[in-house]
Amino acid sequence: MLHQKRMPIVSVIIPTHSRPHLLPRAVESAKRAGAGVEVIVVDDASTDETEAVCRTLEGIKYIRLEHNQGVAGARNVGILASSADYIAFLDDDDLRLPGTLDKQVAALTSNKDAGFVCGPMLMADQEGNLTGEVSGPRSSGEDAFWELLELDFPAMPISVVIRKECFAAVGLFNSKLPGIDDWDLFVRLAELYPVIVLKEPLSIYRKPTSFSGQGSSAQAKHLSRILPHQLNLLRLPRVKMAPLNKQREIRIRTINRIADTLLWNAVQAIGDGAYRFACINTFTALRLRPSRAFYPRRYRKLALALKARLP
Repeated sequence: MLHQKRMPIVSVIIPTHSRPHLLPRAVESAKRAGAGVEVIVVDDASTDETEAVCRTLEGIKYIRLEHNQGVAGARNVGILASSADYIAFLDDDDLRLPGTLDKQVAALTSNKDAGFVCGPMLMADQEGNLTGEVSGPRSSGEDAFWELLELDFPAMPISVVIRKECFAAVGLFNSKLPGIDDWDLFVRLAELYPVIVLKEPLSIYRKPTSFSGQGSSAQAKHLSRILPHQLNLLRLPRVKMAPLNKQREIRIRTINRIADTLLWNAVQAIGDGAYRFACINTFTALRLRPSRAFYPRRYRKLALALKARLP
């Protein structure tokens, strides 16, 4: 009697580029995160031994791209190659916590209207040691559209599982928006679908530093892309139905949030001795919101951080 091979329940897409030493741990964490997991590693035109390492990893689907397409492009290739009804993402330097995919799939199974489910992340340093910090949405989700639109709903791909059929309605990642393509996708999803938020941590995120070379370490550049693209998102049908004053308030709060985030991270960067990174963040913040120059408390923190670094 022939036994049919069981279809996977959730596909975990891992984009990677020339960091083969990180892949075994990431792949193993994805496998431990749930039953019926399909792991898809998309090699974004690596120039080292990544392909050879991937050939040694059992139970994965390996896809090599001959031309670098960036993280968004690699994720899109993985989505199109996936076999499961649910899609999850994992960067090669991050980890999934055991059993978490099962919990997220169960949440989506019990709520047929929801588009995606997310939850908190545990933060780790560059060596993978937990810092004790936890980052995640503060709200209960459901209607997360407005919070996502103004950057007040911290969700990242490593903590998200998306119902695959939703991509047919909203499209894939926009590869022309490096660094903010995930935020753009989540906004478009939340416009049409409810969002589920789980309370327990789902993943471990390796925090970028000024020197880490991670895409998210180029923070000022990425956050500067948000404001022009937000103007496009403010043309979404649901926003057009809202009062004009609500649109203006969202815009103002977003600008303030970005400026404050850049200034706060400038303080952190000075503590690390990353003066160039701190200057770029500070000048970008003041260009976006010059009125922040009249909030001396923020600059007192910058001055104290700088003083602590000087002999």
